[in-house]
Amino acid sequence: MIIRAIKKNGLGAKIGLQVGDDLIKINQHPIGDLIDYRFYASDPILHLEVRRNGLTLNFEVELSPTATLGLEFDEFKYRTCANKCIFCFIDQNPPGLRPSLYFKDEDYRLSFLYGNYVTLTNVQQADLDRIVAQRLSPLYVSVHATEWEVRKVLLGINKPDHLLEKLRYLAEHRIEIHAQVVLCPGINDREQLEKTIFDLSELFPAVQSVVVVPVGLTKHRAHLPLLKPVGIEDARLVLYQIGKLQQIFRARFSSHFVYPADEFFLQTGQPIPSADYYDGYPQIEDGVGMVRLLLENLPKVRRRLPKKLSRPTKITLVTGMLAGDLLEQAVIPLLQPIENLEVQLVRVPNRFFGKQVTVVGLLTGQDIWAALKTEEENNPVLLPKKCLNYDGLFLDDWTVADLAAKLQRPIVLVDDYFTNLPKILKTDL
Repeated sequence: MIIRAIKKNGLGAKIGLQVGDDLIKINQHPIGDLIDYRFYASDPILHLEVRRNGLTLNFEVELSPTATLGLEFDEFKYRTCANKCIFCFIDQNPPGLRPSLYFKDEDYRLSFLYGNYVTLTNVQQADLDRIVAQRLSPLYVSVHATEWEVRKVLLGINKPDHLLEKLRYLAEHRIEIHAQVVLCPGINDREQLEKTIFDLSELFPAVQSVVVVPVGLTKHRAHLPLLKPVGIEDARLVLYQIGKLQQIFRARFSSHFVYPADEFFLQTGQPIPSADYYDGYPQIEDGVGMVRLLLENLPKVRRRLPKKLSRPTKITLVTGMLAGDLLEQAVIPLLQPIENLEVQLVRVPNRFFGKQVTVVGLLTGQDIWAALKTEEENNPVLLPKKCLNYDGLFLDDWTVADLAAKLQRPIVLVDDYFTNLPKILKTDL
């Protein structure tokens, strides 16, 4: 691994390591990526083998319990996905987006480091052994189905990938797993969904949770297999089916074990379950329990809201089609009593990906501009932060500055759970 930076006055600098050095081994263990480095560099005495300008150099250092070498490395090369999943969202992107939006990773290391979902189809025994040896836990696994005839259709693979055998091996070695099922009506629902969940439940407690999320379908599906979207009746059936299974698992495991995505509740209008239902929110980043967490947070937000603004102010709160009713019922009533504040809620349809995509996180700058461009307003637009990536870009490469310039209106970013809303309202909007 090539050393990209060395902390000034760190141990790495003190023993003579240099930027550009290639770290080959630590204590005779080959170093192939950041995980190897972190794992083997935790020993108290380190023997380093480094390649510099064609020469092999050796270093030795003794670490105190709190000391590190202070090294930074170039990013390791990610494994790519060879599956041909019939529901892959990346395949449903329109042309002309930034290259990173077309990259399909399938790398268990990213699952461990960042919570990315992997199918494990490209994992061999050596990988499993490494996962166990280095305790790469938890892992997030896209299962979708456990029946081979269904898996090969969903994942577009021809040879059995022995998923359950891999999961069983990891379970036997106490690697924690969180599983995901992307529900495709008519393919992996009903009896197949039940079989998948029961198969995974046999690996509890290693398999800690299973979430079921609806398939996402965009309008850009030319030459892709025809798939049925999750309709209201499909969603009702999923909630009923999972509810029955949860009764079994609650008695058996003292855990609900399987959880439906928030979208199923919002789509059907069924009440959002209590916080206890989610058993600590094991897969909240997959949209399972986020609504409940928002509702739990709103009383804290309410207590911090101002009772009155210094001058008459109007704000426009933007959301997607799916969450519109939720915000209308839960968030707007918090703001209406504030003196001198007028609140407008705008539900933005997704023109970029199509009307079947209703979540706010997939709205683009173009979508929001199209929804607001005819308004003769100059008041601030409050925009969910989840519409942007870490670089501040929408999926269509617009920036907040681009949107603000187009609308000639200030844009203010709101946290997922509205925690910064009181602070926003106390500023001079």
